[in-house]
Amino acid sequence: MNALSPDEMQRFQKLSNEFEPEVPGLLVSPKQSSHSIALEYANADPSFATKTNALTITHPMTRIMKRDGNCGWRAMAFGYFETLFSLRDILRVEQERIRIKSLAYTLDQVGYAEHLYEMFTDATDEMFAQISTAIQNSDPDESFLVNAFNDEYNSNSIVMHFRLLTSAWMKLNPAQYEPFLPAPLDQYCATEIDTVRSEIDQVGLQALTDGVISNAGFGVEVLYLDRSQGDTVTPHPFTQTCPSDATIRLLYRPGHYDIIYRAEQTVNVAPVVNFQYAMTSDYASWDQGALSFDANPHLMAIPNLMADPAFAMGGAPMSPVPSVSPSPASPYRLSPTQEMYPSQMQTNALVPPIPVSSPTPSLPSAAPPPMTTLPSRSTDGPQIRLNPLVMKPNLNHLPVTAPFKNSPYNQAHFRNQDFEPIHWAPNDSRK
Repeated sequence: MNALSPDEMQRFQKLSNEFEPEVPGLLVSPKQSSHSIALEYANADPSFATKTNALTITHPMTRIMKRDGNCGWRAMAFGYFETLFSLRDILRVEQERIRIKSLAYTLDQVGYAEHLYEMFTDATDEMFAQISTAIQNSDPDESFLVNAFNDEYNSNSIVMHFRLLTSAWMKLNPAQYEPFLPAPLDQYCATEIDTVRSEIDQVGLQALTDGVISNAGFGVEVLYLDRSQGDTVTPHPFTQTCPSDATIRLLYRPGHYDIIYRAEQTVNVAPVVNFQYAMTSDYASWDQGALSFDANPHLMAIPNLMADPAFAMGGAPMSPVPSVSPSPASPYRLSPTQEMYPSQMQTNALVPPIPVSSPTPSLPSAAPPPMTTLPSRSTDGPQIRLNPLVMKPNLNHLPVTAPFKNSPYNQAHFRNQDFEPIHWAPNDSRK
């Protein structure tokens, strides 16, 4: 075999150095479970295995980028359009379309010829048009975005547009980035930003965020999968704010970027409860027409009042008051309210239960001493035991403002010792 000449050896060496094997797979994958990343690191470094397992809980979905040297740039470009589409705001889409188109002046300022970047801006503008159409058609499926970014020509054109905008931004703001660069700014942009298949680094990612993404109101956050302390990946925000509904999140593992999606937060709304009456506040109002007596609104708010047998709906009506001739003053006199129902806030003693007596015998001719307890249930309706919790410390009366119409406690009742008929006046409401 004849030995190769030095020129041929140099040519073959150059071809060997520049050879890049074809990487299989889509440029941008559909959404998939983050368990695929956990399985990839299951037998790797224990720190990586622990963090990727935790990642499946905090960020259960991911989108894999092709490892072609453009993964970070493509992830940012796709995340930008995906976030814009997810907001479903066609006005915002048009505003962003105009803003991105106006950034062409930065390309002109740094010396890029329009005929060189025109094809790239056209591909970006077409992406805005597709998003607007999808929103107008109420299409919730983002598959058109995935298809567009898997078209190599369109995808690479959009990525190149974002590269040029980043390079122009850095050249117009050198003091902001040059102290962090390993080479002069122009050289760095020529070799790391403008060159295809050169992966984005942290400085370039910050410049892309500052010059293109952040002015859209979007947040950018990168989660670093490394050997740092802790059991979870380390998040690093590239913007001051990271809105939950408008943030591009990337997962960085050595030499590669993917899009990661945080778990959606669910909010459990507890029912609003009125603790004064121990029931929900959306109860239906009482139908007073179905009752055989006048329903006082304050009494109707007392829980379980209608469960009383004497007030059963649809049951036997209340016992009618016997027709008797006018009698002397009624022996039943209502005790002062504060004596019968002392507030729990005023005394530590619990309200003693009201005894339920047996049927009241016939009354003697002589009037008995004034009563200090309510009449029995069998002769005068239900016994109401109010919960002390409904009493306020600054009240000296019951929340019940008026007795029942047929109650002897009603001053208009003929058995009340202070009996006084109701005097009706046309302008007065019924009391």
